[in-house]
Amino acid sequence: MTQPTPLFAPDSEFLTTDTRATRWAIPYHYECLNARVEVLIDRNRDAITEGRILDVASHIGTFSYAALQRGAAFVHGVDTEADTIRRAHNLFANHNVAEIRYQFEARDVFELLEACGDNAFDTIFCFGMLYYTAEPYRLLALMQRAARRCIVLDTFTAAYAALQGKDALTIHPHVTDDTLELPILFTTLTQSAKKDYTLPESFPHKDRNLSLTTFPSRTLLEIWFQSLGLQATALDWSAYIEKPCHWRDLWTPEQKKVSHWADVYAAGVRVAYRLDVA
Repeated sequence: MTQPTPLFAPDSEFLTTDTRATRWAIPYHYECLNARVEVLIDRNRDAITEGRILDVASHIGTFSYAALQRGAAFVHGVDTEADTIRRAHNLFANHNVAEIRYQFEARDVFELLEACGDNAFDTIFCFGMLYYTAEPYRLLALMQRAARRCIVLDTFTAAYAALQGKDALTIHPHVTDDTLELPILFTTLTQSAKKDYTLPESFPHKDRNLSLTTFPSRTLLEIWFQSLGLQATALDWSAYIEKPCHWRDLWTPEQKKVSHWADVYAAGVRVAYRLDVA
């Protein structure tokens, strides 16, 4: 497959000012970010060109900017962190993006989606957000109502709960491949405060502030899509996968350290879909 010219250069501010470049899963570095733009945005140009895009958990606006560069008419980014919204505004100003083409706001995404009308946006991006809420099905249902064309979803699955987080050591010994084929949902705890953002819905637990994360199996995800009348097309990462990978190959810190970023997709730990609204 011939890949398009990368959108983000190695010295792009969208990379150099991001704090997530060195994490093992979905790092925001040159190769991974441009590959995600190609799979999630370039392959869905028909749902983006001249459209109004809602970018859920938009962070510093990286994918909002990519959508505009790929032909979107307008992007609306929403994130719970006021500081990341400020950074997004600064980056867009530095790149001379006309203010009439975007809006960023610090707001709860559920509140925004409940307040907006049916078909308020053409396409909704949900990249790395679904598992950061205790109500993933409700989020999907609200996005389905608000999207006129489709939702583009990129998310971790139940396998991730066995690999990462405070409950991984407890969960892992009890998880099999057959388990992950079931329509199940793992709910786990995670530290609310990350490097440059804090998860919403945090609560004190054993003298620490924690949040709930939720990880449905791929089987359950696809049942949810069907129940909401969403026509799901799994997005293909094979052009970027370097080798076969099983989710157990990513369990230890040593395995994570030597892994390639696309291993999470090869192993089914992370999946992406285009969800067309029927």
